[in-house]
Amino acid sequence: MKLSAKGRYAIKAMINIALNKTKAPKTLLQISKHQGISLSYLEQLFALLRKNNLVSGVRGPGGGYRLSEDPENITIAQIIKAISSENHVDISPQKKDEVIWDKFSAKLCTYLESVTLGSLIDEDSLDNQETSETLNNVPVDKNEWNVV
Repeated sequence: MKLSAKGRYAIKAMINIALNKTKAPKTLLQISKHQGISLSYLEQLFALLRKNNLVSGVRGPGGGYRLSEDPENITIAQIIKAISSENHVDISPQKKDEVIWDKFSAKLCTYLESVTLGSLIDEDSLDNQETSETLNNVPVDKNEWNVV
């Protein structure tokens, strides 16, 4: 499994769609503007995501893309595998660095199979809640602030 900019863009685009509370399809133009990447690049990514049944397209006015499953059922590993064109090559045991990297990659893949879009979003929501609670409970000594 290869983590790349392509994977990062695909994951962020999928999170962007998952965060859409309106249930209306999200257009690639909206995602492109939000992420600051080219529309044609997103079209290539979404062709792969659609081919792997991670998103579904809605045609016509008001069309765009939706997740084909609940965010809790889409893993980060699925997204990366969908956009990767990785061919597995047999590794010679003499190339110890390649053997170690291959084992690490397998462990990373196993971990990413346990991380879902939903869990990332939920984790962020908890982090934001904890941050605001922490900030709300910080005692402030107003005498410390010297306003001139």
